[in-house]
Amino acid sequence: MPSEQLDLDQMTGLSLRLRVLLAGALLLVAAISAARPSGAELDLQAEQRFQLALEAQAARDYRAMLDHLRQAAVEGHAEAQEMLGMVLMTGPALYGTAVKADRCEAGEWMRRAAVQGSETAKVQLTFLNRLRTAPGGKLACG
Repeated sequence: MPSEQLDLDQMTGLSLRLRVLLAGALLLVAAISAARPSGAELDLQAEQRFQLALEAQAARDYRAMLDHLRQAAVEGHAEAQEMLGMVLMTGPALYGTAVKADRCEAGEWMRRAAVQGSETAKVQLTFLNRLRTAPGGKLACG
């Protein structure tokens, strides 16, 4: 009987070790999945896109900045709308060839941000409206 008891103890220990190893593997897979979910780009919230735009701006990757700003602005993020308007107003003056100046589109994003309560956007809209009433500016946005 002692050898039978030893075999049973060995089998129990082996089974326990196998379960612990399996649980550890499952935890590792879960951690990897949580850290980088499939389709992560699709799951980003507007605030996250806005933060990515700020990071891209700091890295001087203005094309990526513009893409992230547009996505966040379309999703209704007021700060992204405001910043996108500012970026489109300044265009190449601050962002080189990566960003074309577009006062008409800038005005549209500023209006959207102003509707959400942005005081900066309201001031910028006043500025844009003055530009449009200047000679040659009236026809700019049709």
